[in-house]
Amino acid sequence: MTAQTVQRGELVTVIGLEVHVQLETETKIFCGCPTAPADEPNEHVCPVCLGLPGALPVCNEAAVEAAVKIGKAIDAEIPEETRFHRKNYFYPDLPKNFQITQYDEPICQAGELEINVEGERRAVEIERAHLEEDPGSLQHVGGGGIDTAEYTLVDYNRAGTPLMEIVTAPDFRSPSEVRAFLAELEEVLEYLGVFDAERDGSLRVDANLSMIPAEEVEDDGTIGPDALAAANRTEVKNISSHKGAEKALAYEETRQKNAIQRGRAVEQETRHWDESRGITVSMRSKEAEKDYRYFEEADLPPLRVSGWTDEIEIPELPRARRERFREEYELGEEAASKLTSTKQVADFYEDLASEFDPDLAATWVADELLGELNYRDMAITELEGRLDEVARLVELVAEDEITAKNAKEVVLRTMLDDGEDPDSIVDAEGLGKTGEGEVQAAVEEAIEENPDAVEDYHAGEGGAINFLVGQVMQKTGGSADPGDVNGMLREELSD
Repeated sequence: MTAQTVQRGELVTVIGLEVHVQLETETKIFCGCPTAPADEPNEHVCPVCLGLPGALPVCNEAAVEAAVKIGKAIDAEIPEETRFHRKNYFYPDLPKNFQITQYDEPICQAGELEINVEGERRAVEIERAHLEEDPGSLQHVGGGGIDTAEYTLVDYNRAGTPLMEIVTAPDFRSPSEVRAFLAELEEVLEYLGVFDAERDGSLRVDANLSMIPAEEVEDDGTIGPDALAAANRTEVKNISSHKGAEKALAYEETRQKNAIQRGRAVEQETRHWDESRGITVSMRSKEAEKDYRYFEEADLPPLRVSGWTDEIEIPELPRARRERFREEYELGEEAASKLTSTKQVADFYEDLASEFDPDLAATWVADELLGELNYRDMAITELEGRLDEVARLVELVAEDEITAKNAKEVVLRTMLDDGEDPDSIVDAEGLGKTGEGEVQAAVEEAIEENPDAVEDYHAGEGGAINFLVGQVMQKTGGSADPGDVNGMLREELSD
C-alpha cells in the first residue's frame, strides 16, 4: 500500500473511493442511442437501454478505447481478454433489474495515480477500473431531499451511458487528500479527451469511510486486511464534486468519531450526502458482494483488446507537461500549474511561446487571460475560434504598438465582454502607442508645469516621480508606456 504516514491519535480515518466517470462517446455503451443531452425525459431510449425482452446489447468500440486510454494513464495492467457480468439489484433507475458491468476480470487492473499532499507527491493505488452502463436518473420532488420527497420521477435518458468505475485502495487518510485525488484525476481525464467536466453528473463519487484504532496502523501508514475487515464502514453516495467530497467526508468523519467516543457502534450502511443540508442520511444497510449475485453476461462475448492496446496513444499528461514547462520554459511552479490546468490552456500557451517570449506568453495566459476568464466564470473552451484574437493582442503588446496596461484593462476586457476583435478596439479607443517625440514633449511639459514635484524629487521624496509619471500619462491619454515615461523623466531630471 502506498498511503502516507498517518497522524497519531485515538482514531485514524481510512477512506477508499469508487469514482464513476461518464465517458464522452456519441452513443451509449450497448446501443445506438445518443448520449447528448435530451430536451425531454425518456427521449433518448430504445429497447436495449430500457431492458425490454429480446433486446441484445452490442459493445461500443469508442467506450473500450476510452477505457484503454484511462488504463494507460494510470499505469494499469490491461489484460488481453476481459468479460462483462450482470450485477443484480432492484432499483427504480435500473430498468433491467441488473447492470451490465465487469466483475472479477476488469479491463484495467493494479494501477496508480500520483497526487500532491502537503507539498509531497505520493501514489494512490487503484485496484481496478472497469466498464459498465450508467443507470437512469432520479428526480426527488418536494420535501427537499431523498428522505423527505413527496414522490420520485425516473428519467432513463442516462441509462446505458458508458461509465468507467475507478476503484482505489483505502489509501486516503483525510477528506482533503480525497479532494486532491479527484482534482488530479479530473485533469488526467480531461487531457485524455474522454471526459467532459461540464456535463451534469459526469463524475460521481461513492466513498467508503471507517475509523481504525491508531495501534492498528503500521509505521509506514499501511493497515492490515484484518483491521480493515473489523472496522464497520459507511458508504457515502451522491457526491458530485471535489468540494462536495471533502465536505461530505468531513461530516461523516466527525459523525463516526462522535459516535465511537460516546460508546455507540458505527453501523455498516449506505448513506446519502444531502448537499443542501450539509449532512449524510441513512439510506439502507450496506450490501455485501454476495448480495449482487454476479454472473457472466451471456449476451456479450469476451472482450479482447490484444494488439489494439499498443496502437492507442495517449497525450502528454498534466504532471509530465507541468515538469517539462518548468524545465523548458523556466517557469515557476505556480505558473506551470496554471498553464497546465487544462489541455486547451497548455496547448494555447505553447502556441504563443513558439511565437513570442515565453515569459510574456506565460504572463498573458496564466495571469491576464485566465484571471479575466475566472472573474467572468468562463472557461477557455468558451473562446473556441477566438484564441487567434488573443494571440493578436499579445502580438500588439510584443511589438510595442499598445501598452500592456491598455491591452489588459481596455482591450482584453472589451474583447471578452463585447466580442470585438483587438484591432477594432484599439482603433475605436485610440489606443495606438504615442510616438517617442510626443512622449518627450509631454515629459518636458510635466516638468515645467510642476516645479514643486521636481523640487520634491530632488529632495529624495519617492512619490514625486510617480506623480510626474501620472501627469505624463494623462497628457498622452494613457497611450505611453509607464516604464518608458519613468525612465525619460529620470533622465530629464538628472540634467
